[in-house]
Amino acid sequence: MEDGRRGPDSGAPSPVLAKLNPVKRLVLAFLLACLPSLSQPTPRIGSPELEQTLDKLNVLGSALMMAAHPDDENTAVISYLARGRLLRTGYLSATRGEGGQNLIGPEQGALMGLIRTQELLAARSIDGGEQFFTRSIDFGYSKFPEEALAQWGRQQLLADMVRVIRQFRPDVIIARFPPPPGDGGHGQHTAVGHLGPVAYEAAADPKQFPELGPAWRAKRYVWNVFQFGRPRDQDLQPNPNRVREELGEYNPVLGKSYAEIAGESRSMHRSQAMGTSERKGSVPALFDHVAGERAEQGLLDGIDLTWGRIDGGERVGVHLAKARDEYDPRHPEKIVPHLLDAWEELEGLQGYWPDVKRPELLHAIELASGLWIDATADRWDAVPGGKLTVEATVLNRSSAKVVFQGLSVPHAAAGSEQAPLVENEPLTIRRELTIPADAAYTQPPWLALEPTGTTYRYKDESLIGRADKPPALEATIRLAVDGRPLTFTKPVVYRWVDPARGERVRSLEIVPAVAVAFTRDTRIFPNAEPRSVPVVLTSNLDSAEGTLRIVAPPGWKVEPASQPVKLTAKGQAATFEVRTTPPSDASSGELRAEVELSDGRQIATGMRAIEYEHIPIQMIYSDAKLHVERIDVRLLSKKIGYVMGAGDNIPEALQELGADVTLLGSAELAAGDLTQYDAIVAGVRALNTREDLLAAEKRIHEYIHQGGTFVMQYNVFERRGPNPTLGPYRLEPQQMTRDRIDRIVDENAPVRFVNPDHPLLTAPNHISQADFEGWVQERGLYFMGSWDERYLPAIESADEGQPQQAGSLLMARYGKGVYVFTGLSFFRQLPAGVPGAYRLFANIVSAGK
Repeated sequence: MEDGRRGPDSGAPSPVLAKLNPVKRLVLAFLLACLPSLSQPTPRIGSPELEQTLDKLNVLGSALMMAAHPDDENTAVISYLARGRLLRTGYLSATRGEGGQNLIGPEQGALMGLIRTQELLAARSIDGGEQFFTRSIDFGYSKFPEEALAQWGRQQLLADMVRVIRQFRPDVIIARFPPPPGDGGHGQHTAVGHLGPVAYEAAADPKQFPELGPAWRAKRYVWNVFQFGRPRDQDLQPNPNRVREELGEYNPVLGKSYAEIAGESRSMHRSQAMGTSERKGSVPALFDHVAGERAEQGLLDGIDLTWGRIDGGERVGVHLAKARDEYDPRHPEKIVPHLLDAWEELEGLQGYWPDVKRPELLHAIELASGLWIDATADRWDAVPGGKLTVEATVLNRSSAKVVFQGLSVPHAAAGSEQAPLVENEPLTIRRELTIPADAAYTQPPWLALEPTGTTYRYKDESLIGRADKPPALEATIRLAVDGRPLTFTKPVVYRWVDPARGERVRSLEIVPAVAVAFTRDTRIFPNAEPRSVPVVLTSNLDSAEGTLRIVAPPGWKVEPASQPVKLTAKGQAATFEVRTTPPSDASSGELRAEVELSDGRQIATGMRAIEYEHIPIQMIYSDAKLHVERIDVRLLSKKIGYVMGAGDNIPEALQELGADVTLLGSAELAAGDLTQYDAIVAGVRALNTREDLLAAEKRIHEYIHQGGTFVMQYNVFERRGPNPTLGPYRLEPQQMTRDRIDRIVDENAPVRFVNPDHPLLTAPNHISQADFEGWVQERGLYFMGSWDERYLPAIESADEGQPQQAGSLLMARYGKGVYVFTGLSFFRQLPAGVPGAYRLFANIVSAGK
C-alpha cells in the first residue's frame, strides 16, 4: 500500500516471538536479523564451511568494532576474530555512506547508501562478520566532530550505539578511531571515536536508556591503533597499555591468512575504489586500552569462551566436542547423532548464548546431513492482492535418515504431506497463496519514511540497527533427522538462469500493481515555454486499465490533467506525455502522478532497480513526483561533448537547458572531429577512470586553441606523483592536509567574488550572491592550490575558521578558446535542481562564446 504500512510478510513478529516478553522478543528478533540473508551468501561451502561451523560452535565470545562509515572497518581484524578466533564478530557503522562519491555509477544520497550497505554485507560474507548501523545519515566530509554530533543529534546516536551494544553483547569493543582528545581525520570519524567510550559506559548503566533492554558491560574497550602501512619498530615495543595480535596467521582450512581474506573482503567496496591487495606474511595489529579491564597478553584475556560460561552449557559442549573429534570430511553424516544430542540439550536452555548458537547448530546439522533446503517463488515480483506459487525443495545428499514432516508459508493453506527422503532425490512441495491486499512494498525499512534532517526514521523501531530489509516471505520446513524433529526457516527467493552468468537468485519483492514514475527526478524550465514531460507506467499485472492523473503546483499548468490508460501485458511499459507550462517568473514545485485502476486501487509509487555484479539486485520504491524549477537561465553552447567519468547526471542537466549532448568514447577522443562541439566537459573523476582522456591531452589542447571550451571537473588527486589536469598551463592541486582546506564542506559557506567582472560571473547570466543559496551537502572538493598567473579565479570561500580558497573555479584563455577548472560540486547541485548552480554552470559551459 502507498502508506507504507508493514504487512504480515514484511517483518511482523512470528507467533513464537509474540509470546515472549518485550525485552526477550527484542533480543531474539535482533539475533534472527543477523542470520545470513540473500545479501550475505556464504562464499565457502563443503568441508571448510562445516569445519569452521563446528569449531565456532564451541566458542562463546563476541567482539564489536565501531566506526563511522562503510570502508572504515579493519577487515583484517574482523577476519582474524571471526574466521580465526571464531568469535561472533560485528561491525557497527554509524552511517551507510550516503555522502560519499560513487566510482561505479551516478547514484547519490540514499541510493549510494543502499549500494554501500550491500557492499558491506558482501564484505561480511567473506570475512565472517555481521553488520549493523545506526540511524545517522552520512552528510559528506566533515571537518569538525561538533558539526557531526549537532547534525545527527548526540543523544540519538548514543542511543543507537547503546542499542546495538546491548543486543549484541560484545565481550570486547574495538574502536576504529581514537577516544578524546584524538583526531580521526574526519569530523564524523572523530565524533564516533569520542562517543564510543560514552556508549560503552551508558550500555552498562541500567538507568540510561532503560527502554533499550538489559544493561551490558563489555570486558574492555580498546582502540585499534590506526596506521598507514606496517607499524614502526617503536610501535611494537613492549607497552603496558597496548596488546598485539597477529593478523597474518595462515589458516590451512581456509587456504589463506586472515590478512589475505581481509583484502578480498575490503575489495567489495567497489563504489569507493577500495580494491586492495591480499597481504601475505606478518601483519601485526595494535590495540590500546581505553576502558574496562586492561588486557596484558591479548584482546581476549580473562574472557571465558567455553560453554562453561552459561548454566547447563557443559553438556552441550561435550556433545559438540565429540562431533568435532569424530568429524570425517568424507563422511560428515557420521557426526549427525552427536549434533542432534547437542541440539536436544540446547533446546532446554534459555538466554543470549543459546539463542545465538541454535541457528549455528542447525546450520551444522544441515551441512553434515548434506541437506539442501530451498524455497522459491514462481516470480520475483508479487503484487498486493495477487497470487503466488511457492515451492519448497528438500534434498538429502547423505545416508542420514530424513523425513519431511511439513511446510508452512504465510497466507497459504496448510498441507498434510509427510514422506521419507530418498537419498539424492529432491522432494518438492508446492503452496498457492494470495499476497494480502494491504501488504507493504519491500522497501528497505530505513527508507520507508522521509528522514528527519540527517537521521532515518523507522515505522518499526525493532528494525533499527539491522543491516538489510526483512524477506518478503519465509517458508518453514519441518523435518525429522534420525528421528529428531527440526524446523528450518528459509527466505522465499526467485531463481533463474542467465545464459551468460548461469543460475542467479534474487529476493522476492512486493511491488506496485502498476508502477508510476517520471523519467527524471528534476525538470528545468529555462523560460516560460511549455515542455512535454513523460510519465511511464509499468504493469506488474497481466492487464490493467484506469486513469492517470497529474497534479501541478500553483501557477503551473498541465495538459491533460487526466487521461485513460490501458496496459495489456505484464511488464509492459507505456509512456504518457504531459504538456507542462511554467509560470512566467521563477518558481519551483512538484508535479505528482497517480493512477487509479478500474478496481479502485490508487497507486502513486514508482520502482527502480539498482543492479551491479558484486551485489544483489536492489529495488527501491518512491513517490511518483517530479521536482520542477522555472529558472531564468541562458546557455550559449548548444552542442556539447561529455566525457563521462565515474558517473554523474550532468549530461541530463545540460539537456534540460536545451543542449544537444553527446557522450564521447575512446574513438571520438582519439580521432573524432572535436571542433563540432561548442564545449567539451569532463565528468567527475574522468581522469581517474578514463585513460583515453589523458591520452587525448594534445588533441584537447588543439581543440581549445582553435576556439573550443573545455571544462574539467574534480578528480581525486594522488598524495604524490604527477597530477594531470589537462590544463594548458601549470595547475597544482591543493595539498591534502589534516585540516582539508582542499574542500569546503559547508554548503552555506559565504562566497566572495574575487572579480565581479569575471566572465564566468557575468555572461550570459549575471551571477549574484543569491545564486549560491540553497546548495546541498558541500560547496566543492579537490580544489587547486596554486596556478599559473594566466588562470583567473572567479570566487573564493572557506569553511569557518579556515583560510579563503580561490582554487574552486579557474578560467584561462588559450589561443582562441577557454579552459575552465571547477571543483564545485555541480554533480550534486544540478540533480538537486539548485537554480543558481544551473545559472553558473551555464556560464562555465558558455565561456568564450
